[in-house]
Amino acid sequence: MKPYHETEHGVLYHGDCLDIMKQFDDKSFDSIISDPPYGIDFLSPRTDNHTKIANDDLSSWTEQLPLWLAEMKRVLTDTGCCCCCCGGGGGKTPVTALFTIEFIKHFHLIQTLIWDKLTIGLGWHYRPSYETIVIGSKSKDKYAFYDETKSLSNIIKINNVIPKCGEHPTVKPVSLMAKLLFIHSQKNDLILDPFAGSGTTAIACIRYKRRYIIIEKEEKYCEIAAKRINSELQQMVLNI
Repeated sequence: MKPYHETEHGVLYHGDCLDIMKQFDDKSFDSIISDPPYGIDFLSPRTDNHTKIANDDLSSWTEQLPLWLAEMKRVLTDTGCCCCCCGGGGGKTPVTALFTIEFIKHFHLIQTLIWDKLTIGLGWHYRPSYETIVIGSKSKDKYAFYDETKSLSNIIKINNVIPKCGEHPTVKPVSLMAKLLFIHSQKNDLILDPFAGSGTTAIACIRYKRRYIIIEKEEKYCEIAAKRINSELQQMVLNI
């Protein structure tokens, strides 16, 4: 595989995550933190991007989801955790429930987190203000968990990111991915994100000293991710 972008902290691959994950060895990754398609055929009204997210239509998503999760399980260490954003409530198809039902065929469910976006979404009736994140492991009882506060809530309150024109339409806050890193990984762990989007997981890894491998199917988002990573590294140099 030829990297699309590579730094001392990690690698970005451009391509279909199924094809690329199949080339990784079993138990290669300490944690998986990702934001897969939701199966909702999403088209953001807030950007100038008038193309939909790949594999986000319900038919493709339903077909691909078991394959994605099987490969994610294979490449995860025995004590590693898989953290996947999987949409919010509402809509005519309960994709969050469908995701969870498929997810527990592959992983032991540790928790379903609620991400309170602290903003009110678009709409006319019930306006979405949260998303769910499912956390699972290969082992039922022995899995990576490093929070020591003993007061960790399953509700995470972090401001949403409103995408600007030209940005990825569903970009996640760096602080959200960092929160998952803190709970389920340690410094120098190798993190996989098979649905990199604009590279938010990589940015969190760089800031908090994890290594990363991220994969993105659409080249326009690879380009955005590479630029974000370069900018982050330049800022680190300036702050030294």
